[in-house]
Amino acid sequence: MRLTAMFIALLMLPLTGCLQTSTSEPSFRLATTTSMRDSGLLDVLVSEFETLHDVDVEYVAVGTGAALQLGMTGDVDALIVHAPQQEMNFIEDGYASERVPIARNSFVLLGPELYSNSIYDAFSLIFEEERCFISRGDDSGTHAKEQAIWRHLNESRNYSMVEDSNGYHPQGEWYYSIGQGMGAGINMADEKSCVTLSDRGTALQFQSKIDLQRSEFNDTIMENQYSYLIVNSTNTSTSNLFQTFLLNEGKGIIANYTINGDYAFFVD
Repeated sequence: MRLTAMFIALLMLPLTGCLQTSTSEPSFRLATTTSMRDSGLLDVLVSEFETLHDVDVEYVAVGTGAALQLGMTGDVDALIVHAPQQEMNFIEDGYASERVPIARNSFVLLGPELYSNSIYDAFSLIFEEERCFISRGDDSGTHAKEQAIWRHLNESRNYSMVEDSNGYHPQGEWYYSIGQGMGAGINMADEKSCVTLSDRGTALQFQSKIDLQRSEFNDTIMENQYSYLIVNSTNTSTSNLFQTFLLNEGKGIIANYTINGDYAFFVD
């Protein structure tokens, strides 16, 4: 396995990442969310792309915020992320020209019991009863979604929140901000019988290994869109080739990818 200086430095940071390479050339550097990796979909896509095009894919799986930072510094060629507003800011700042939607699913709640009605009612109950809650706290797309829900509750129901190094969130010993990836968050929630917000793909991957129940909601805010962005400063022919793959062969792989019989992602 070949490691560039950039990836060695990454492994020294307090981030949950992953690097995998093959032996062919040329190389292609991708930063992606931990949920794409933890769901198992990323390895399937990368393996098929490498087989079809004899390209060496190097990827690191981190939170969306960290992935975007790697794009800003030009340390990767492209990104797969799921935080639309941060992606638009990335484009407006000149780091990419467009965001190309490639897959979608939803966010879900994992906890000791099921929640019904809306996600706002579920978070209200968690807040009012101070139920143990695990936050990724890592500036990921999932963390951004959680903060958006807390902001809505502050504005609509006047719930008190704070904003600090852990983001926008409630105060209290019941709220844990761990600064780690989705898999770590789910495992901690399971061990402590807490609630956590997860993308549906990773939740399905962990469901048979944990005691937590999965609650799904129809609220628009729970939609989870994954997009592909080519980094302007390192725009390569392989970056564009991978985009073409995602929108063609990859589209079928994504649409047919299942976890224990459940479809994990959808394509438009």
